[in-house]
Amino acid sequence: MNEKNKEMIIVIIFCLVLPIFLLLLSYKAVLFLTPLTAAQEDVFLFLEGKEALGIEFTGLEASHLEDVKKVMQFADYVFYILLLSFTLVLTYYREKRDFVLKLFDYGGKATAGIMIFLGVISLLFFDVIFALFHQLFFPQGNWLFAPDSAIIQTFPLEFFVSISRNIFLFTILLGILFILSGYICRYVLRHRN
Repeated sequence: MNEKNKEMIIVIIFCLVLPIFLLLLSYKAVLFLTPLTAAQEDVFLFLEGKEALGIEFTGLEASHLEDVKKVMQFADYVFYILLLSFTLVLTYYREKRDFVLKLFDYGGKATAGIMIFLGVISLLFFDVIFALFHQLFFPQGNWLFAPDSAIIQTFPLEFFVSISRNIFLFTILLGILFILSGYICRYVLRHRN
């Protein structure tokens, strides 16, 4: 395979994977910056493996939170693997500035475009997307609870709507920053020479 084809494949993979990485980065940043109630903080300490569940949850609710903990751990593994992968790719191609800037430009545009599309779909069909997300990550079905259950009282739908909106907006912002950084670096490089 010649160098041009290899670079094209890397650009395509970068454009497919960068949105996932930036979405996970946004998820981590938004969760870190979101003010939580005391009950929510207790649950997150449990999800991070730092404490046992402090609130009285039913067996089904506790089972769901155990599954959430596994999904969050998997998301962490994927995040760090992608971080390492991007670091290696950018280090390998550090001498090819134009190629790295192309990665930033195309990757940023792919991220912004995909997140805007998903954001609009989520705005129009949040309940459907929420259900699909849960069916995908919790196929055993232990994610439906009565409105007066402890888990719904701790994490009402508004919490997920707010978090989701902020994650999408932050991911779009990061995509735009990738695009702008590519343009700024090109401008600086052109005018420096």
